Amino acid sequence: MDQENNQGIAYSLSFLRKNDYPRALFWLGVKPLDFKDLQELLAGISSNRLITIIEDLQEKYIISPIQEAGCFVLTTGGEELARIVTALGVWGRQQMDEYNGEDSDQVVLPDSSMEQKELLSYQNVIGRYV
Repeated sequence: MDQENNQGIAYSLSFLRKNDYPRALFWLGVKPLDFKDLQELLAGISSNRLITIIEDLQEKYIISPIQEAGCFVLTTGGEELARIVTALGVWGRQQMDEYNGEDSDQVVLPDSSMEQKELLSYQNVIGRYV
């Protein structure tokens, strides 16, 4: 942690400013995913980049270092952060739409019962929020 800035919000934002971290947190907040499925949901991300993200988030204990049934699982703190990421994304999109004089779309988020094919159909929608 940056010792010069010991504010909790600054530490939290340090995760959210990193490319692809919010999206990874969002998708793992929906349900545990294996490497292949997570990479597919994070369209365009390289294997090496995803490994770096996973290792960094495991080191910070946001993703559990122990996989369950071959899937990456968020820790309790990671689940909280994923909920915050989702809420910030929805709030931000609504504010952007309102500022531009547009009506915000009703947000229907994917859930843990969905299969990978169904989750993939949300990629474009989620891209507007996270």
